Amino acid sequence: MPCQDSVAQALTSSSSLSMTPNLVSIVIICWNNWPDLELAIQSALCQSYPEVEVIVVDNGSTDATPTEVPKLFGGAVRYLRQPLVKCGAGYNAGIRLASGEFIQLLDGDDLLAPNKIGKQMDVFRADPDVDIVYGDFRKFQTLAEPAQWEDLDAREQTDMLRFLITSDGRIAPNSFLYRRRVMEQVGTWDENLYITDLDYWLRAAWTGCRFRYCPGSLCFSRKRPDQMTSHHFAMFQGVEAVWNKALGYITAESYRRAVAARLARCRFLIAINRNGMTIQEALVKLSEARAADPKKVNPLAFLMGALLILLPGAHQLVRASWLKPVRQWIGARMGLH
Repeated sequence: MPCQDSVAQALTSSSSLSMTPNLVSIVIICWNNWPDLELAIQSALCQSYPEVEVIVVDNGSTDATPTEVPKLFGGAVRYLRQPLVKCGAGYNAGIRLASGEFIQLLDGDDLLAPNKIGKQMDVFRADPDVDIVYGDFRKFQTLAEPAQWEDLDAREQTDMLRFLITSDGRIAPNSFLYRRRVMEQVGTWDENLYITDLDYWLRAAWTGCRFRYCPGSLCFSRKRPDQMTSHHFAMFQGVEAVWNKALGYITAESYRRAVAARLARCRFLIAINRNGMTIQEALVKLSEARAADPKKVNPLAFLMGALLILLPGAHQLVRASWLKPVRQWIGARMGLH
């Protein structure tokens, strides 16, 4: 997928003129992340790899960010404040300011291990043909409560495109470090999507970018109330948009079938959750799920989905936490996992 828009052309052409070899530009995107943002910035500044620049893109924060970042960090970081935009627009704005040959993106409430960049740069030095290096991630949470996750290492993948399609988030967005030249193949970050990172790495894998896994290169992903991933219905809709877009450029049949299956699953979940949708809108979405992949949303799954939409109060039970094991059992037998 070559660069097609003016923003992409500006990013690639200007960056090639001003790019500093071996420099890593760490672009931190934030919105009302103070005081967590301070830790994110410190984790970027305190990398064992010495050649880094830190750019903070503030997407219209209304907390202490605009006063505290310049006061505490001064010239140690480049601080850009702009109106509230989606993540993709924030990433593009930061990359336009970046001078590094390598790009690291970081969310304003997450962290990088001190040797994360150094370990991944060793991989780049060992193999100049590698475009993107990814590592492992660990989750942590703001609130004191039982953990609801299991940390999984990403591992080396022989087919990165298939892994991204089927992995359900096995690689954290902040784990990637990539060469600026990737933009020449992939273009800019999509500024209209809610789930921007999955879209970008799918496009990178489809266009032939070379990925390499770096064991032990860690980033830390925070779990907190009211973050993007906590809005489950918006996440469903965001992922649906990514898969729908992917069907427009992924032409190899085996991959298209896998993408269609993911799209069908998203649409099915959106339909039965409803979340503000009318019954008619939910039934239309259910029909779209079956149209995307009739094998995934088979007649039994379609019937069960319709019943959950039509029966009074059933869509509320769909979201009940105590029914999660039942939902998983039904989904497994309908082929929806």
